[in-house]
Amino acid sequence: MNKTVWLLLAFLLNACSENKQPTSLVFVPVLEHNIIKCNKAIMFQEGEWLITQLQFFISNVEMLNKVGKWNSIPLMVTPEQTSTAALLGVNCLSKAQPNWQLTFSDNINVSEMKKIRFAVGLPFEVNHLNPLTQKSPLNDSSMFWVWQTGHKFARIEMQSNSDNWLFHLGSTGCKSPSVMRTPHQACLYPNLFTQEISIGTSKTIIFDLSSLIAKLTLTMESSCQSKHTNKYCQQLFSNLTASGKHAIFREKSHE
Repeated sequence: MNKTVWLLLAFLLNACSENKQPTSLVFVPVLEHNIIKCNKAIMFQEGEWLITQLQFFISNVEMLNKVGKWNSIPLMVTPEQTSTAALLGVNCLSKAQPNWQLTFSDNINVSEMKKIRFAVGLPFEVNHLNPLTQKSPLNDSSMFWVWQTGHKFARIEMQSNSDNWLFHLGSTGCKSPSVMRTPHQACLYPNLFTQEISIGTSKTIIFDLSSLIAKLTLTMESSCQSKHTNKYCQQLFSNLTASGKHAIFREKSHE
């Protein structure tokens, strides 16, 4: 093969690489502006805290395109995603690799996104399915309560030298003949929280744990298992609806 042909092939390969559109968004978890990693203690509230698990499901993913129209986005099917839901985060107590990337089908051009919208959690028709028969990631036993209540939409667990704290988000007020039975109608408190984020040029979304736990003192007493009458849960639910600079999810350009 002569030199001219090699140069032509190199040019075409480079052009294909440059023209390939981005199909994923990266999430960066932070606490007090420090990137969260396993085995990395972070100073918070006058103590050092370790994250043992920080994972959450997102579903109902939509994008706002250039002409101002919201469209549902199909996700690429991977071990961390179905076509409609994804499990993001890290379980430091398992051997599984962290997943902080949301990947879309090949026909989705992330560069055209102006905003993205999704729910933290799973819709009713998916939430209560038998995890033993579901494909990954809906078969993760650490992210499931029982058939009656369904999945843990978010599981955040932290520990310090002197205390522990946890937040398990999920649906409550679910009625069925037993905890091992699936309810036939939506739970009284679905606890799905919609997030809407502007997408800048970085295509990176910050997940700010500091915003989620704002106005709480972390102790085992202030932990929350999504009980609506619990005052600490009420504060966390309020924080999940915050916007602007206090939003839990926001584009990196705001940092």
